[in-house]
Amino acid sequence: MKSLLKNALRAAVVASVPLLAACSSPNQPISENGPASPASAAEMALMDQHDSLMAQTSKLYEFKAKLSGYHSEAPAPYIHGLLAADKAMMDWMHQYKAPDTTAAPATRLAYFQQQKLILDAVQRQYKATLDSATRFTTEHPAAGDVPPPASK
Repeated sequence: MKSLLKNALRAAVVASVPLLAACSSPNQPISENGPASPASAAEMALMDQHDSLMAQTSKLYEFKAKLSGYHSEAPAPYIHGLLAADKAMMDWMHQYKAPDTTAAPATRLAYFQQQKLILDAVQRQYKATLDSATRFTTEHPAAGDVPPPASK
């Protein structure tokens, strides 16, 4: 009896997976038949940019951990920059609310274009803080780090 119930439950879960996959999240681009509308294309580009930045977030954390091990105040501004870049991304994600698909296409497009401007600023902040942290760690290797050999 227990085995029969377990198999029935497993079959119900497996059968519901396609139904759950068909549901769209309010924060996910809506799939369309044919070419994407300008608003949907802008939303998908925005989400691609978001995903690209999220992939770089681990670098922020790696540099923060590395700089925290320096036992001096020298890396403090770089740590602050890394934390600020991470906060900017988190703030953007928390305020992002994609308009409902029933909103006017021009309204949706304008929202995604405005959000792209904000995310562009976050991306510049990521790049600047990662570049400066890279420069600092290259010029001031932590104790135990072996500096790269000088090229001639």
